[in-house]
Amino acid sequence: MTATSSSATRSLGPGVLTLAAPLLVAPVAASILMLGIVGGPSSATTGTCPAPTSIAGISAPGLDAEQASVAAQIVGAVRAFGPTSTTSHAAVIALATARQESGLRNLDYGDRDSLGAFQQRPSQGWGTPHQVTNVAHATTTFLQHLVHVPRWQTRPVTDVAADVQRPAPQNRGLYEQWVPLATELTDELWGSTETTTAPDCEPQRPVAAGQIVYPVPATYIGTDEHNWGGTGSHWGSWHTGTDFSVPCGTPVLAASAGRIEIDTNQPWAGRWLVKVVTGPTTLATWYAHMQSLKVVPGQLVRPGEELGKSGALGNATGCHLHFEVHLHNGTIYGPDNVDPSRWLATAASAR
Repeated sequence: MTATSSSATRSLGPGVLTLAAPLLVAPVAASILMLGIVGGPSSATTGTCPAPTSIAGISAPGLDAEQASVAAQIVGAVRAFGPTSTTSHAAVIALATARQESGLRNLDYGDRDSLGAFQQRPSQGWGTPHQVTNVAHATTTFLQHLVHVPRWQTRPVTDVAADVQRPAPQNRGLYEQWVPLATELTDELWGSTETTTAPDCEPQRPVAAGQIVYPVPATYIGTDEHNWGGTGSHWGSWHTGTDFSVPCGTPVLAASAGRIEIDTNQPWAGRWLVKVVTGPTTLATWYAHMQSLKVVPGQLVRPGEELGKSGALGNATGCHLHFEVHLHNGTIYGPDNVDPSRWLATAASAR
């Protein structure tokens, strides 16, 4: 999509990556159906609730609460990843792999710098330590490699898993022993999972389908610059959101219901990069350059609830709101980053 010509401020995102092809808005419907507010791992930075510690209904023998939780997160990530969302065999492969690599545990140690459920190595390009120990993120990264393995849907699981993980030659055949367990778990978890809320954590609040609104008051909807995907000197790589050219101090509104996460380590966004997150692998919306906040980490918000005031902090030369949409709570340049203008036009109008 070509950026429109305007004097409105542009956002300079971090890093330099190749411009990915724009994604279609079709996955939106799946992302705004009845969602549960489920926080990721507890953190002093984000203030979100801990991940679910047990999954009701799993009858596979020998699994404790941690293993059941990891298994459910893996299956959920497989279902949330577009190329595997209708292919349960991908969950079998992922579960068998994680069982062999970590025992279905999200480990903070491993061989050399290996970490997480899949024992991915940050030094080998699998992500940061934080990313590879996020089960949903680690699973999605595994799947991104999996779908490029020739005939991954028909070849033996152990061969496909080994092609992704690249273990020592003598260990290539070890994944196959876990296929029966992985198949049983997939059969139980593919249709639905029931999560439990961690103690002292605010209960999950459902989000009704179609509750999507514009992130600015109605009078400013027309200020959308439609500049997602733009390139040039204003941005480090490509423009990962759209800009609403609103005056400083304009209320910034939550586009959907969700739980607040606040990232203070993104200088391009200003003092805060505010995220409204619906779950580890479901819809997340981002808000940048704000001059003040009315929310705190971990707070649950409703669609249209004020998050704070627009500003010009960070890599900005004037007042505006930078707004992003990540259908599966992915990274800034991830494949789930879609055109917010098209997403709003489709989702908000379907309320």
